[in-house]
Amino acid sequence: MPRRNSTVANLPEHHGPCGSGGAPHPVRKACLEAAVKLAALMPTRIVGEPDMADANALIDDLDAICAIVDPVIAAIGQYAESNFGRLDRSLFADQLRGALEGNAMFEIEQAARRLVGQRAAGAAETAAEFRR
Repeated sequence: MPRRNSTVANLPEHHGPCGSGGAPHPVRKACLEAAVKLAALMPTRIVGEPDMADANALIDDLDAICAIVDPVIAAIGQYAESNFGRLDRSLFADQLRGALEGNAMFEIEQAARRLVGQRAAGAAETAAEFRR
């Protein structure tokens, strides 16, 4: 069964807070809340030579994005369960965070550690050459 394309361009126009039942659509509400938070997010800007503090700040950015997006995924799970019956809600909880913690966040931290280590090794070599 082909999936419906759910890009923003294909979403129906929103004419107010009420859906067919008179209550705000829970997923739409979660998306709107996420949009406001994403628009307010001030991502880290690295100035000068990057260091571990910059890497940690980028990881904090990813963590903030997870805190914004994961509730949307949870809202979809809740909405699906309200329509289809009992679901394993754990499969809709902290999905983005779970994916990024072991992958993207780890990769940023490791890359920063390599760079800082290379920089320290280069400084030690320069100091040794200067003493000769």
